[in-house]
Parts: sequence; structure tokens; C-alpha cells
Amino acid sequence: MGKKLADLHYSNRLSKALPFLFQRVEPTALKNPSIVHINIELLDIMGLEKSLPENPTFLRFLNGDLDFEGLVFGASFYSGHQFGHYVPRLGDGRALMMAEIKSETNDYYELQLKGAGLTPFSRMGDGKAVVRSSIREYLASAHLKALGIPTTEALAVIKGEDDVYRETVEKSAIVLRVAESFLRFGHFEYYAHTNQHEELKKLADFTIESYFSDYKDHPNKYVLFLQDVVKKTARLFARWQAVGFCHGVLNTDNMSILGLTLDYGPYGFIDDFDQDFICNHSDHEGRYSLGNQPSIGLWNLQMLSAALSGLIAKDDIERTLQTYPQLFLIEYRRLLLEKCGLYKMQETDEDFLRSLLNMLVFTKMDYTVFFRALCRYKKGGELISLPESESLTSWLRSYDQRLEIETASDSEREQRMLAVNPKFILRNYLAQIVIDDQSQMEKMFNVLTNPFDEHDDVNDWAGPAPIKYRNLSVSCSS
Repeated sequence: MGKKLADLHYSNRLSKALPFLFQRVEPTALKNPSIVHINIELLDIMGLEKSLPENPTFLRFLNGDLDFEGLVFGASFYSGHQFGHYVPRLGDGRALMMAEIKSETNDYYELQLKGAGLTPFSRMGDGKAVVRSSIREYLASAHLKALGIPTTEALAVIKGEDDVYRETVEKSAIVLRVAESFLRFGHFEYYAHTNQHEELKKLADFTIESYFSDYKDHPNKYVLFLQDVVKKTARLFARWQAVGFCHGVLNTDNMSILGLTLDYGPYGFIDDFDQDFICNHSDHEGRYSLGNQPSIGLWNLQMLSAALSGLIAKDDIERTLQTYPQLFLIEYRRLLLEKCGLYKMQETDEDFLRSLLNMLVFTKMDYTVFFRALCRYKKGGELISLPESESLTSWLRSYDQRLEIETASDSEREQRMLAVNPKFILRNYLAQIVIDDQSQMEKMFNVLTNPFDEHDDVNDWAGPAPIKYRNLSVSCSS
């Protein structure tokens, strides 16, 4: 039996240990709220009662208008580098920390309302979120988790009748976001750049004790902390690249200290393999293109390291940062080989994978469709349902040679590949289908949280966008 809301004992270790990190804010409830969707599986993982969605009190909880004992609503201070330029004061402009829950398995879950109204950091904004972007974040966070990519999650999304003004007039929404922690690179940057050295040290100590506790008493704990963040970040970016996910706004304030995918804005999955793919129409220079993501990961780590330079020696920082390229490449190479059903690593694998990516660029085949078709490839044959070309045929013959080294049979390889090559990815047009018709939410959510299954009834969702949905423009507005 899961816990009821009334049985929960809320806390917030972060606000108690680091009160200087937050400013208290009262949430602004939506008018006439209604539930769009609730992640029942996440409810269960968190140890909450599965019948909560049927309880009208739960809707009020999601709307931030119920005064439970222990709830502390607050927006946090942080700064960050936005498109390469330092902005000294950012902070939670439309997100409010509300509580932390400790599950029966002793796991902690921070709860955060996104879209709950004005905060001291809203700047020129209104602190609200719209249905469009809230559905996109809700679907994407569940989908990336299903793909095996570290991410913040979303427990529920609700909508209201308030008018919200963006490019057009839209309706309001709130997402209840969930994560072990929402701490960002920008939190550390803020206290470093404002010369609040004592607060920075307290923040680092709390972070290590709470989330990197294996070495909390180690004399070199700050170095080990940075090494861990570098490793987590390299692996996260490698997983994005392998699945063809482009974040869109990799400012340092959107970087999780735990290596989670954080702040879903104008994200996008590639159709054909294109290193120059830009999913954010505000990114005029292409700073956050697909091909630039790995180097941006390192650049952002350099900014974090600069913020920690009062705690870590320069030589230790440099040695730690030098590990990032190799960590990224090792993980990226492993993931691509796994997508090809190859497990016995060879010295020639880097050349083999380069030829694969070059072939995909040349043929302009859909990235996800190609790898799913490759799962059922038989040595010496052809790829079913994909257009033939001299470039593809040539690569397949080199693939045949590489398969000779493996010991798995075609059927064994097929099953392993089907488990790592999704049939479905959250292309922008799929999110738009739900935005336009929310009755499709349950079906879409089921498909995206089980993306490796066949779902024969929605085969049309597995391919590139139909003509009417092509070239959807995605902005940062939410």
C-alpha cells in the first residue's frame, strides 16, 4: 500500500541546510484546474498511493494551493552562462521547490512546481507555463527515462483556464517535476561570482554529503566530486548523441550537477543524421547544434570548474577536465557498437563507426528507422524497407565482415539490438498531436514509455514526420 498525501511527512533538506539558497514564494494557483495526465508508475516508485489521482485533494496539491504541514515553497538563486555570456542573476523564474519525499526504500525525491506564478527571478516573464510546453516536458522526461537516459521526471501535468501571452494567447499549465536534486552548475557559479565563498563551500559540502556520500569524509572530496560530475556529464552527452537527441539550450544554468537531462525547452530528435541539426530557432549561431553538444559539455564543465577553483587546485582541475573527451568517446563508441549489435571491440572500430555515420549523412536515411531496420538484418542480405544505394551496400559489406568477429547468432543479435534501438522517438510532431488533441495523451504516453515495443496499431508514429507536420519551429517560450 502506498502512502496517502495526509500520511506524508514533508521535508526539504536543501532549504534547511542552505536557507540562503532560496527565497520564499507563495504559488499562484491555476483557475479551474484539471488533470491532463499523471504518471502512475512514478507514483508507485515514489511509494505513493496509486489511487491518489481519484482524490480531489491531490489536484489541489498539484495546483499549489493547499497548505500541507512541511511544504516550503521557494525559488532558488543561480546565475549562468547563456549562449556563452555570463548572466549574473537568473534563478527559478517559474519553478518553485515545494517539498522532498523520502520513500520506503530511503530514496529522496524533490518536488518542484513549474508554472506556479511569479518569483523574484521571473524578470520580464509572468512565471507561468503553457499547456504546449508542459506537455512537451512531461512526455520527454518520461520518454528519455524509458530510453535509459538520466533525466528529471514529471509526476503530473495540469491545465487551467488562465490566459497566458506568448507568441499567441495560450492556456496555463503546471508540471509537478521530480528529481533527486535540481541543483545546477549555475548555483555554484552564482556564489563564486558574488564572492560568497562560505556559502559556496556549504553548497559543495551539502551536495557531496547528500548525493556523492561515498567520499564525503575523503580529504580530496572536492576533487572526487568534480571527477564524478565530469564522468556523469560525459556519459549523459554520449547517450544524447547515440539516440539523436538535441537539448537545444545548454546554458550552464540548464546543467544538472547530477548529470540529469534538465529543463526541456526547444529539444528535438533528429530525423536524418545531421551534425548541424539545430532544434532551437533562437540559436542563430548554431551553438547548441547536435554536433556541438559534446564540446559544449566540456565548456560548461570548465565554467563549473572555475566556480570551484577556490576549493580545488588548478592542476587537479586541469587533469580532471582532460578526462572528459576520452570518457565521452568511450561511452559514445560503446553505445554505437551496441546499436549495431557489436560487443567484441576491435582497434578498427573507430574507422568502422566513422564510415557508418558518413554513410548516414550521404544517404540521408532516417536515423532511428535505419537502426531499427538493422536489428533484423541477416548477414549478406539487404535492409528491408529502406532504399538501396551504393553507399549503403558498401557499408553493409563491411558490416558483414565485422559481424564475422561476433559469436552471437542472427536471432540473438536481433533480440539484443531490438532492446537498444527504439522503434519510436518523441519527434516534435508526435508531441504536437497530443497538444492538439489531449485525448491522445494516454496512448502516446504508453508508446513513449515503451519505445522498444512494436505497438503495431500506431506504426505510422514510427516514421519521419508527415508533410503537414514537417519543419515545426520550436522556441524557448513556455
